[in-house]
Amino acid sequence: MADSERQKVDLTRMGVWGKAVRIELGSRYEDVWLQTIGDRTEALERGHEAMQRKLLEFRPGGERMEALREALSLAPVEDLIELALTTERHQVETRLRREIPDPVRPRRDRAVGESDEGFARRLAEYEEQCEDIERRRSEKLKEMMGRRREELAGMSRRELAELASPRRVDVECWNSFARTVDDWVLLRAVRKAGHHEEPYFQDVSEVRALHPVVKEQLRRAYRELEPDEGDEFPKGSAPCPSSV
Repeated sequence: MADSERQKVDLTRMGVWGKAVRIELGSRYEDVWLQTIGDRTEALERGHEAMQRKLLEFRPGGERMEALREALSLAPVEDLIELALTTERHQVETRLRREIPDPVRPRRDRAVGESDEGFARRLAEYEEQCEDIERRRSEKLKEMMGRRREELAGMSRRELAELASPRRVDVECWNSFARTVDDWVLLRAVRKAGHHEEPYFQDVSEVRALHPVVKEQLRRAYRELEPDEGDEFPKGSAPCPSSV
């Protein structure tokens, strides 16, 4: 590419992509500018803080925990079983990875002059072993979870509610994390249409107060800005010059 076709930007703007977005709700609309924020440290920290606050709401003996237990006591038994199984599934998968470990990936032995064909054969054998191990783990997991399902089906509703509650708390905490991260990303990413250097929102509370349809449009537009793995830049966007 000739220098005349290149766009000159300062280093801090490289990798920052943006695009104009029209947000619509009913017969009304607003034009904004969205651009990637790069470092998500602030958003992630706020998300983890929100997660911890949510977790504290479910402390033993607290009103939220008692309300959760009451709700679970009224839930269908099959739902409680599924929640309990989901809670335990990760532990079972971790156990199976220890009991059926991955094979060691082969490295080409250049010291003995291994040929390309020889290494390719060993690599193919390794890949076959990986597929076989994954199949064995999957079959074992299905067997173990099936047995566990039968055990859970024989338990009382109260016992099932106790086993299911950690999963419900986990879901609540992760939902709080995701919502908060999204809010802080949008706070930094949404700019005024005619003045890209000016943030559209002054405080995260304004983002939280957005109509759900409006917020979803902004979230979707921002996700489209983030390049997929292997992409040099996201489609439908442009690099942000230093002179915006």
